Amino acid sequence: MHLEKINRAARLDAKEEFCLYFDAALEQPTPYSAKSSYLKDAQARMDRTVELIRPYIAGSRILDIGASPFYLLYKAKLLGARQCTGVYFANDSHPLKDFSAVHSAYGPIELSHVDIERCPLPFEDNSFDVVTACEVLEHLEYFPARLGAEIRRVLRPGGTLCITVPNACRVANIAKLILQKNIYMPYRADPTGRHKHEFTIRELEAFVEFLGIAVAQSGFLSIPTSNRKVLRMFYRVVGALPLIRNYSPVIYVVGKQEIPKSRAPLNDFPKILYSDALSIED
Repeated sequence: MHLEKINRAARLDAKEEFCLYFDAALEQPTPYSAKSSYLKDAQARMDRTVELIRPYIAGSRILDIGASPFYLLYKAKLLGARQCTGVYFANDSHPLKDFSAVHSAYGPIELSHVDIERCPLPFEDNSFDVVTACEVLEHLEYFPARLGAEIRRVLRPGGTLCITVPNACRVANIAKLILQKNIYMPYRADPTGRHKHEFTIRELEAFVEFLGIAVAQSGFLSIPTSNRKVLRMFYRVVGALPLIRNYSPVIYVVGKQEIPKSRAPLNDFPKILYSDALSIED
């Protein structure tokens, strides 16, 4: 069986084929594969995110918050991560609701189903060398102080944090406003999928600094976020021109946990991101 898994891994690697399985024998595929429409749209962004953390992957314990479709963790396993864990909020109809792991040709990916806005992360202090939260913060209803405190708690001293979010100032938003179109997402049957707050680069940096984590690198990812050829070509042009690169679709911050790490209470919310005003008429 072990030899069969090695041979299968070699075949998958040769094809660059992404697929996850319910079972360790790799016989029962999950819905997560290279054929996923979401992955086709988002793979370029995920590959760029992997490159941001690549220097820290080999031999590391990696936590991906909001992990679905688990491609980042799959790539981390391929690149030699010691342990890969994914956290996401699964509703009752989710195909992985009752599973604590999925399996790949490169090893298992552990799963935890957590409401990250209301519940603590189910891990010990300093459990991870790398924590990622990619395209997650924009979906949260409230200022993510609770989640931020949990990230700081489970990330070891000297560990790496990587966050990516849509750029509120991306050229697509600007064009929509000029054309008098709405930049906000329509109401959805599942409201967790809507964007509640999109960030500017300064806001994202302020959030990481608020956690007591030093910003090591920040910038813009001029990657295609659509499978439409015209838009994919357009965003490549945006990334190639210095004057408009800041209007790229995605922004990122890579931070380093201090040694020793900060344990200061997270009470002083950054004013650029938070207001304590109440919706009460005078």
